Amino acid sequence: MPLLPLLSIVIPVYNEEHNIKLLIASIEDQLSNYSYELIFVDDFSTDATRDVIQSHSNPHTILIAFEHNKGQSSALAAGIKTARGRYIVTMDGDLQNDPSDIPKMLDLIQNDGWDMVIGFRQNRQDTFLKTMPSKIANFIIRKTTQLQIRDSGCALKVMTSKTAKQLPLHGELHRFMALNAHINGARIKETPILHHPRIHGVSKYGLERTFKVLKDLSIIIYNHKLPQSPSVRT
Repeated sequence: MPLLPLLSIVIPVYNEEHNIKLLIASIEDQLSNYSYELIFVDDFSTDATRDVIQSHSNPHTILIAFEHNKGQSSALAAGIKTARGRYIVTMDGDLQNDPSDIPKMLDLIQNDGWDMVIGFRQNRQDTFLKTMPSKIANFIIRKTTQLQIRDSGCALKVMTSKTAKQLPLHGELHRFMALNAHINGARIKETPILHHPRIHGVSKYGLERTFKVLKDLSIIIYNHKLPQSPSVRT
């Protein structure tokens, strides 16, 4: 019976054919000293993303291929459900997250007892259409909860398997994984990470999602009695 990996790296992808090869190579380079599985969830890409994943796969790689477009939250849910690792990493497939940040984030969980470590993109390399909704959401979270987080939308997270598998993931809730973990009582650490500009492909984020994000956030706040003591350390 094969040993379970230490890490499960879950990466939702949609039309990222030019990024996959470089991403796999970067993960192999940065995590060569760790046992891990690499779970790509293809959200019904219309380009060659699936073919590239399959042609550059290695023994670590698992591909989950959706038969229609379901969205990033559903992709993350499928990847996390499949994950067997003791710790689960989530990250984007567009090369803006850097795998070199994963070891230090894992170290914080293993040595300091956090349930989730979320990245803080200090020098975020995104357009106004992506940063503006995040700033609004982060401001509302800080003002209405005890979760003093600066970058709730950061895709790069490392968490215990238990924390990850308890998260609700539908609609746009992937943007509020830290908040929902906080609601579940998780201890959360935010740490600065690298963030690179997108080189290949285009962002799938449009202004219309701002309203969906704010709607989901208002529902979360309305439906839950949020913890009254801070659970985040920076």
